[in-house]
Amino acid sequence: MLGPWGYSRFGVSTVLGLLAFVVFIAAIIGLAAALTWVVVRFSPSKKPDATAPKS
Repeated sequence: MLGPWGYSRFGVSTVLGLLAFVVFIAAIIGLAAALTWVVVRFSPSKKPDATAPKS
């Protein structure tokens, strides 16, 4: 007996794999953006020179 007719397990596996891949890529991009934001936010800013003439 082959089993009930219904969805293709191979097809569903492929779709779920692609969905997981997209979620993984989105997570990596989000992590990189968050890390960049933290570095920019907490890195020391350059202070203007007190000896530089204002124009």
